[in-house]
Amino acid sequence: MTEPKLELPAELRELVEKTIDQAEKAAALFFDVARRSTATTSSSTLKLSKRVLAFSEESLKTDFEHARKLAAMSTIQEVAAAQSELVNGQIASTERHIRELAKTTGSTDRT
Repeated sequence: MTEPKLELPAELRELVEKTIDQAEKAAALFFDVARRSTATTSSSTLKLSKRVLAFSEESLKTDFEHARKLAAMSTIQEVAAAQSELVNGQIASTERHIRELAKTTGSTDRT
């Protein structure tokens, strides 16, 4: 039994790439504005705000990379492997973010 191919036509693949590029630029603008707005934040929350913004930006970059990979894939196995890789990476990132936020806030709760 042969596996169905998921290949996108070149025009659609190009459109997907352009859309991802535009979304990535919009996100970058958003994070620039968000970083500037933290300048008005009280010093007690400034470090936490910067950390949360950095985590969010990192997560979106990962998502954009994943979307680009998916657009280039042609089999269900490739998609499944990429999705598994993404989920494992998200779990590891979330664990790291929780540890870093706990340090930033001085939390001693080790959930």
